[in-house]
Amino acid sequence: MHGRLKVRTTAEQQELKRQERTQKLNKFQAGFNRASQKRLNKEYDKESLLITGQLLAANPDVSTLWNYRREIIQHLLDVKPKEEAQLLCSEEQEFLEACLRVNPKSYGVWHHRSWLLNKMPTPDWKTELQLCNKFLEYDERNFHCWDYRRFVVKQSGVSAEEELEFTSDKISSNFSNYSSWYYRSKLLPVVHPSPDGSGRAAEDVLLKEFQLVQNAFFTDPNDQSAWFYHRWLLGKGEQKLEVDCLYVSLDPPKIIVRLTKPVKVGSNGVALSVSVQGKQLSNVHWQNSASSSLYGSLWECSLQDHLVHGSDCQDIAVELNSSEHTQLVTCALGADQSEAKAVSSSSFCCSEMTAAKTETLTNELESCKQLEELEPNNKWALLTIVLLMRAIDPLRYQDDTSRYIEKLQDVDSVRRNYYRDLESKYKIENLLERRLHYENCVELNGIALTALYYMEYLATVSEIDFSSNKLSSLGQCCHLRCVKCLVLDDNVIVSCDGLQGLPLLEDLSLRNNNISTIEGLQPLNACAQLRKLAINGNPVTQTHDCEQLKLVIPQLSYLSH
Repeated sequence: MHGRLKVRTTAEQQELKRQERTQKLNKFQAGFNRASQKRLNKEYDKESLLITGQLLAANPDVSTLWNYRREIIQHLLDVKPKEEAQLLCSEEQEFLEACLRVNPKSYGVWHHRSWLLNKMPTPDWKTELQLCNKFLEYDERNFHCWDYRRFVVKQSGVSAEEELEFTSDKISSNFSNYSSWYYRSKLLPVVHPSPDGSGRAAEDVLLKEFQLVQNAFFTDPNDQSAWFYHRWLLGKGEQKLEVDCLYVSLDPPKIIVRLTKPVKVGSNGVALSVSVQGKQLSNVHWQNSASSSLYGSLWECSLQDHLVHGSDCQDIAVELNSSEHTQLVTCALGADQSEAKAVSSSSFCCSEMTAAKTETLTNELESCKQLEELEPNNKWALLTIVLLMRAIDPLRYQDDTSRYIEKLQDVDSVRRNYYRDLESKYKIENLLERRLHYENCVELNGIALTALYYMEYLATVSEIDFSSNKLSSLGQCCHLRCVKCLVLDDNVIVSCDGLQGLPLLEDLSLRNNNISTIEGLQPLNACAQLRKLAINGNPVTQTHDCEQLKLVIPQLSYLSH
C-alpha cells in the first residue's frame, strides 16, 4: 500500500470544499466587520483603503464596501495636492480593472469607475475608451460596458457620427448584439434628425436601415436582437401633445377633454383653461378619469354654474398650454342641443406615408413572407409580418392579420394569451379607424375580445355592447364617462372593479358571467345613477337572494336575479 496515491471519496471532497468555503467566509466576515468598525469611527486612512480593496477583490459586488471606499477616496482627495490625487486615482483605476477581470458585469465596479473619473483631476478619456473596446472584445453584449462607454463618450466629446460607425462595425462582426442595435437607435436621430421634429431619424435613413436589419434576420432568424430593432424602425416616434376631442354636456354640465398622450394637468408645464362666451373661468378643477393614476389622457371638469339650459348658442373654448405649444379648441353648444363635441380629423392608427416608405414596407413584407416559407414556425417572422401589415394598411389586411395571429398562438403557445390580447387591441383600433366611436351607440359584441384598449376614445358614447366576448377584467371601463347603458353579458367577468364611479351609468347587464361573491358586485355601490341591473346566470345568484344583493346596491330599482 506504500507509495500509492490516496484517492479521496466524493464525501471527503465535499467536506474539504465545505471547510474551505467556511474558512473563506469567516475571513471575509472578519474583514467586513473590521471595515464596518473603521467606517463607524470615521477612519479614512490607507489601512481602510487596503482592507476594502482586499474584500472587494474577492467579491466586487458589495455596495456597502464601495460606498465606504468612496468616502475614503473623497477624504484623501480633499487633503492631497493635485499630483498625489492624480496618482491615487490612477492606482484606483488599476484596482478597478483587476476587479472587472473577476466580474466584468459588476454594477458596483462600473459605477465606482464613473464616480472616480468625475473626481480625477485630469482624466484620460482616450484610455477609458480603449478600456471599453477591450472589454467589448471579451463580451460584445456586456451592457454594463456599453452604458459606461456612453458616459465616456459624453465626457470626452467623441462625435455621434464616430459612435454610429462603431455600432456598424460591432453589428457587422456579430448580428446578435442587442446593445449595439439599441445604441444605434439612440444615435440615428442625433446624426440624422427628422426635419418634422418628431424625434425620429430622417425617413430616407430609416429606409436604408431596413436592408441592414434584413440581412441580420435572414442570417439568424431565431435571434431576437435584429427583430426588436426592426420593430423600432416601424415606430412612429413620440406623439405631439394635442387636444384630440372636446366634449361639452348640459346634463350634467361638464367638459371632457381627450389628449393625444397621458399627462398630469396642472404640473410639468401642462395647463388647460376654459372660456365660456369669451370669458375665461377661474378655479376650474380638472379630474383624471383614471383616478388611480396621476397621469391620464382623459380629463373632466364640471361647469355647474356656467352653462345654462335653454339659452342661446354658447361658445366654449379650451386652451392647452404646454412646453411644446399652445392650442385653442372651440365648440358651439346650440340652443336646442344638450351636448356637442369637436373631434380631430386625423387618422387613428394610419399615418400618411410617402411612396418610398410604402414601397419599402411592402418589400419588407414580401421578404418576411419569403422567410416564412423557409422558416414556417419562426414566431419573429410571423409577428413582424403582422406588424408590417398594420403599418401599411390595417383595414386592408384585417383578415390576414387575424390568420397570422391564430398561427402565432399555435407556434408560440406559451404566449397564447398575449396574442389574443394583441388581436383584441387591433380589433378596437380598426373600429376607431372607421370612426364608429363618433356614434352614440357602439357594438363590440361577439368578436372574441379578451381585453379592452383605448376606452378613453369611447368616453362620449352613451350605449355600449360588449356581450359574447371573453372579457375577464373591466379596468379600462373607468374611462366610459358618458355611458348610460352597458351590456357585458356572456363573458368571464369575476368582478365589477373598474365600473365604480361611472357618473351616468343607469342600466347594466352582466348576465352569464363568473361573479361568485358579493365583493365582486361591491364596486357598483359607487354608481349613483345605476337603477337597472341584470346578473342572471352568475354563481353569486345561487348563494345570495335578491334582498341580500339589493343591500349591497341600494340605489337599484330593478334587479334581474
